[in-house]
Amino acid sequence: MKQTSIIQKIIPSIINVVFVFLVTSPVFLINPSYSLMVLVWVITFFLYNLFFLIFFENRDLGMMIVKTHWKKDYPVLNQLLYAILYTASFATLFIWIWFPLDLFLINMLCLQLPCMLLTGTTLHGYIAGKMTTVVKN
Repeated sequence: MKQTSIIQKIIPSIINVVFVFLVTSPVFLINPSYSLMVLVWVITFFLYNLFFLIFFENRDLGMMIVKTHWKKDYPVLNQLLYAILYTASFATLFIWIWFPLDLFLINMLCLQLPCMLLTGTTLHGYIAGKMTTVVKN
């Protein structure tokens, strides 16, 4: 097994985000309220994570496409904490203070990237029990 690279960690997240946006886009057509859409996106992203936690051993669509796996079987409590923190990280896409995507950029550049470089996993993976992904040979 080989530890995943930063790119192998980013691409699954992009796939997951795009998938959730595509699945929820009909709601935006019905009611184009931004506040409602943010709520729908965040709730759907959390439910998406729970679905894959329950039915696919916590391997989401992005991980399956990129062919990454969890390094070991992590306890369900750790996986649930990971889903909560991953959803909170996802929500930074929608919280703007000074300019669009400011908290997301701070999250990615000042929290996630340094954590990946120092620990080999994302901040939410580290906090949830040093959960890390690998590529099987």
